[in-house]
Amino acid sequence: MIKTGFGFFQNKEQSKADLDAQNSHEQNEITLEETRKGFTWRQGLGWVLTFIVFYNYVVIQLLALCCVLLPAIPLDEVWKVLIILIGGG
Repeated sequence: MIKTGFGFFQNKEQSKADLDAQNSHEQNEITLEETRKGFTWRQGLGWVLTFIVFYNYVVIQLLALCCVLLPAIPLDEVWKVLIILIGGG
């Protein structure tokens, strides 16, 4: 009875690992296909978000030296989307 219970949990962990591996493989295939297409919406979004970060940390600071004050864009949501886009969350 103990062997059966242990085997059940072992099979459940193994199937979860197989599912994670399959999802990872499918995501890699999607990424490869998008790369073959050239410029995609993900790349466009990445450039826009990168420009927003650049604007907040570089452009605003340089213009402040010239006494030109511009509003900053809140980066909370930008960081979340950028991290998801990169694949870290």
